[in-house]
Amino acid sequence: MVLVVAIAVFVGLYFIGHGRPHDLGGAAGGSTAAVNSTVLGYAERVLAEARELYVRAVAANESDLVGVDPLGLILNGTFINSTALAVGHTQYRCVILGVYYNGFAFFPGEVQGSGIRAVLLPKPRNVTYTGGWVGRYLITYDGKTYDVTLFDIPFMESSSYVSASTQEVGGLYIIQIWVRKPLNSLPNGELWLILAKP
Repeated sequence: MVLVVAIAVFVGLYFIGHGRPHDLGGAAGGSTAAVNSTVLGYAERVLAEARELYVRAVAANESDLVGVDPLGLILNGTFINSTALAVGHTQYRCVILGVYYNGFAFFPGEVQGSGIRAVLLPKPRNVTYTGGWVGRYLITYDGKTYDVTLFDIPFMESSSYVSASTQEVGGLYIIQIWVRKPLNSLPNGELWLILAKP
């Protein structure tokens, strides 16, 4: 019983404190969002904080507290502008799918740029009793359309300072980054990106 109450409290706090709506309405919103300097600024903050937390955890011999997949080299990335990101000496075309940072939220139903168009399909739905969320996107790039599913499951992400996952689809990297401090808390930063290979 105590476990059920604890889960219910965590889920409630997640939706109250997380600050971003999960029923985004998909393409029903009707307009394509523009990434402005405010959105880019928050995206840069999330990436910088993720890099800092990752380096600090590894230096403190706590690498088990960072969940970064092999393509997590994105943490070494630097935004050139809202449509380009450099990782090392490689420049990628970029679209920001979403950003959350300490109360600021940008998760539009549609984004377009750098020859990439992403449309969130209507009616994202909870997939678990713990508040997990799934969003299906149609991503069009280079004349082809891909159906991509992204997951946001708070309990799975809460045990790492930094979590990053990557899907590779049709010459694109779809990347999700979550940052949190303190550990086992709600994420205080999320960044969802699409990168096109050069």
